[in-house]
Amino acid sequence: MKVWQKYLTTEVEALIKIAKTQNEAIEKAARILADCTKNDGIIRVFGCGHSHLIADDVFYRSATLGNVQAVLEEAVTGNSQISKSGFIEKMEGYAEKIVDYYRFGSHDAVICISNSGNNAVTLEFAKICQERGYPVIVLTNTEYSATLKARHSSGKRLMDFGDVVISNCSAIGDAAVAIEGLPMKVGSTSSIPFIFLINAILAEAVDLCVREGYIPDVYYNGSLRVNDPSIGDHNFAIIDKYFYRMRNL
Repeated sequence: MKVWQKYLTTEVEALIKIAKTQNEAIEKAARILADCTKNDGIIRVFGCGHSHLIADDVFYRSATLGNVQAVLEEAVTGNSQISKSGFIEKMEGYAEKIVDYYRFGSHDAVICISNSGNNAVTLEFAKICQERGYPVIVLTNTEYSATLKARHSSGKRLMDFGDVVISNCSAIGDAAVAIEGLPMKVGSTSSIPFIFLINAILAEAVDLCVREGYIPDVYYNGSLRVNDPSIGDHNFAIIDKYFYRMRNL
């Protein structure tokens, strides 16, 4: 079997494991997000480093809810000065400033993402939001996180601060395939399951809303408006609705 085929097998196995073990948690998370949406709340999605890509994937794009916001703190996304951001995401006390800056509303909900669940900023972001009464959904790798020595002074990990905790069921160490003669494995394993999970939760939340008589704001693919201008009108109306409630829209 070629390395790419082994990688594919590993990723498919993670998705199958999610389907077998995380279904109840997915449905609980979808309920939280449906209630947030029906109450005109914003779904705030946060992650540091590569985890911010999962937040980005569902912010202002086709087939996702218009009330989703990626909370993108440049100092910890790694989009620039990436090695420095790796140090900052481990700093205790930083998360509160991020939460305060975005000025959450009373009906908002939060999704926090970290594969290791062991860095201070994401952990404290979830903790602060939970203490302030916002429901927190944690996407992490529970098995991997449990094997790591806690970095935070509290001895806690991200999974300790979720109202719902969902595991991406990916490989410990975030690497899939061994190559003979190479000391480390190749093929990162966390992103694909994370992207599946967050889209699955949001899709389930939309279904709950519609079945309960509430039609939520969902974006069309913007490219389709070259064929149908009303699609552009629909998307722009969503932007106008949330523009002053999302600092980065």
